[in-house]
Amino acid sequence: MSDQKKLLEFSLLHDEHPLRIESAVGESSRLIVSFTSVGHERDKWPPKEFVGIASQQGRNHVICVTDISRSWLNAKGMSNLVVSKISDYVLDHRITNVIAIGTSMGAFNALVLGRKIPLKRIVCFTPQYSVHPEVMPEENRWQFFRRKITNWPFKQMDVLPKPPTQIYMFHGDTPDEKMHWEQFPTAPNLRHYIFRGADHNFVRKLKGANTLRRIVTVAINGRPIRVNKVVQRAGGIRRADYAEYALAQEHFETHRKSKRPRSLND
Repeated sequence: MSDQKKLLEFSLLHDEHPLRIESAVGESSRLIVSFTSVGHERDKWPPKEFVGIASQQGRNHVICVTDISRSWLNAKGMSNLVVSKISDYVLDHRITNVIAIGTSMGAFNALVLGRKIPLKRIVCFTPQYSVHPEVMPEENRWQFFRRKITNWPFKQMDVLPKPPTQIYMFHGDTPDEKMHWEQFPTAPNLRHYIFRGADHNFVRKLKGANTLRRIVTVAINGRPIRVNKVVQRAGGIRRADYAEYALAQEHFETHRKSKRPRSLND
């Protein structure tokens, strides 16, 4: 039996297709809201993500939000329903600190939540800037689900949640990642990191190396200096520093070594 099953017992707060909201009671006054990503099987509910790390051995309350339609919270009335259920839980359990977390679509959804209610922190891995075909015409992934979205209240993430919410955002630097992260606005409350050589699925590698747990733990606990150190050790750099790194990398990749003068070879 996994640690997640040992520590967490989930109860349904809402279970009406296509939205499922589950909660696990914690001991503190802190609530972590985890949004699931697209997953890998179209006809199955995406699995819970981050809940074991977020729980911190049962100390934190956890809510898991799963959208089997994969609408990026654009489905009519969905975001308001999520906010309503979370707000009720906050009042019922005297929560004073709400944090949202997710990867990919779940990360986008976490940012949406931060635009609708006050959050202490948001931890988001590889969020899309948009999946709207007119905003991101070069994006060709997740077409099966994107084609079914007809309502677009959250067309793009052109406005980030405002201070005092702290935002930790993580992306890779492959072309499919870059076309999203370079569109995100900068903000004083955003710490945006780029992982060199990483693609959209680099979170799996972080998890395998146990780095993911360390990053999430220090981010949830609001330790930005520690986040910076852990990310740097894992190969990530601040977005503000990435342009200089990319120029240096391009130089070394394209620079040809000049031949030694003939006179030195004689």
